[in-house]
Amino acid sequence: MNGARRVLVRQWELVRLLGAKHYGLTVRQLRDQTGVSKQTLYRDIETLQDAGVPLVSTTSNGEARYRLRHDAELPALGLTTLQIAALHLARAQLEPFAGAAFVAELDVLLGKLRPVDPQETFQFATARASGHARTLKLIEQAIQMKRRTRIEYRAVSRRGSPAVVHVEPYFLRVAEGEAYVRGWCVERSAERTYKLARITAVALTDEQATHSPKECPPEVFERAIKAWSGAPMTVRVAIDRDFAWLADEYPLVPDQRTLKSRNGSAVIEAHVAGIVETAKWVLSWGGVAEALEPPELRSMVRGELAKALNKYGPPGPAKAKVRREARPATGRLTRGGTARA
Repeated sequence: MNGARRVLVRQWELVRLLGAKHYGLTVRQLRDQTGVSKQTLYRDIETLQDAGVPLVSTTSNGEARYRLRHDAELPALGLTTLQIAALHLARAQLEPFAGAAFVAELDVLLGKLRPVDPQETFQFATARASGHARTLKLIEQAIQMKRRTRIEYRAVSRRGSPAVVHVEPYFLRVAEGEAYVRGWCVERSAERTYKLARITAVALTDEQATHSPKECPPEVFERAIKAWSGAPMTVRVAIDRDFAWLADEYPLVPDQRTLKSRNGSAVIEAHVAGIVETAKWVLSWGGVAEALEPPELRSMVRGELAKALNKYGPPGPAKAKVRREARPATGRLTRGGTARA
């Protein structure tokens, strides 16, 4: 994480802590919760005030206390129709986190806003809580309180069988319409990314978190797609000539390189995390794509194709396997409704 991003993350954490306390926090309390020096805290507070963040400072027992202004202390918002529409579009991107506290706050705001132009009308979808509301709530608490969680997770590497791991959550992230949490895995002694849809249970423990993220969210996710597992690597996939023109319309990753070969085919080169999703992408092209590198990607695709082909057997019509007891009775029906052969 570069210096500017680190400062921004630290200042946002300061705003979040102050917003969580109705009467605010003293500098000493902020220092205890953030681990930041008093001089840095005063500098960050001054920067936030200069940026227009509505902070209020009071003195209690000779010690400065800071808080965010309450709703009643803020001026009424007069947003234009386009500004309201933009907020609704931003809210749509946060749908995977529906039910989380920070999204709920946005929902409350949007519920109060009305276009200033009476001639303009908008129809927006009604906000709804996601199926991961409880998971989101506990993970949010863990992040805010810097606590460790115990989660039951169905990982791709274990073919979906659940396993219990202890995770110190760092932050939440939406990627390709799916919600993820990044954190420190105690069992693996490494940073990992977990898809919320695969977390089957979560509990907040009494243990304090001991790690902090080494990278900011964009840097963590820039080389990962969908199944966020495995070491970063470069993959290469060939698309046949007749379909090469579609390679950029249905990309593996947004920043992939598309190289044209002499025979008109396209070679896709991309940096990803693991090969699971790349293999799925190759298979989605059917017979017009070929996994070139690395060797384990070719092996995985070959194995999946072999399993698929084995299900079909020799050429010919499909033969339904019907259990004898499930076959309908033949013959005429008697008056009582039972069949006679």
